Amino acid sequence: MDKTILEIPTELLQAARITPEEAKTELAIRLYQLHKLDNKQAAELAGDPKAIETLVWHNHEIGHFEMNDFLSWASHDLKTPLNAVIGFTKVVLKGYDGPVTETQTTDLTTVFNSGQRTLGLISNLVDIARINIGHISPALTETDIATFIRDTAERWQTQNPAKPLTMDLQIASPSFKVDTQQMKNIITHLLTFASIRVTEGMVQLSVRDDEQGLSVSIQSTGKKGADKMEMDSSMHRFIASSLIKLHRGKMDEPQETEDGLLLSFSLPRQ
Repeated sequence: MDKTILEIPTELLQAARITPEEAKTELAIRLYQLHKLDNKQAAELAGDPKAIETLVWHNHEIGHFEMNDFLSWASHDLKTPLNAVIGFTKVVLKGYDGPVTETQTTDLTTVFNSGQRTLGLISNLVDIARINIGHISPALTETDIATFIRDTAERWQTQNPAKPLTMDLQIASPSFKVDTQQMKNIITHLLTFASIRVTEGMVQLSVRDDEQGLSVSIQSTGKKGADKMEMDSSMHRFIASSLIKLHRGKMDEPQETEDGLLLSFSLPRQ
């Protein structure tokens, strides 16, 4: 196997207080965590087959569990059993396994809704972890932004029928470069963020464009809930604002209004 020599100034190693062997091991574990090397390749780079297993799960010096890395690569194992609970609960609710009583339907509906909420929280945690360790970057493609935003908002409305959604899209130049999956996540998270702050009411989505870029505002109005759902709000805000920053955009500070919440952001033309 061909080898590449990597030269690191001794001063840097001394400043980091690590030996060349430790630096090589740290590089191996980081490349493994970023899925650039498989377990065997990382172990070969580290020069110690046990190093990868040890360092992936905890830092042997301070006993710190790397939760961001864990969530990033363990998301499938976290979601699979929960999806099974949700799926089979839905099967029973529909009566495929036989009739269910009214009381059983009520209980199973609670299980189903709780499972859906938990799955959403896990998905948000995984996205946050991937953002934190730099696993998410935009792949920009030319998109009809007016049609895309409308379709995304309508899909959100279908999944959230209790909160009526109105749209005001005034886009003169609809051709816009965005990462479509990330843009979908931005709109979805902000619509949800605004909607959970009111128990009764509606959500309005407004979009404008000019030569500089795109301006989006989302306003919820109605009866404010006593529970602000701080954990959910913080997750939605962090994910949306981080993805907006990756697009070189800017999200304004959320504004609490008398009867709801106003969210706004802008994206430059790229």
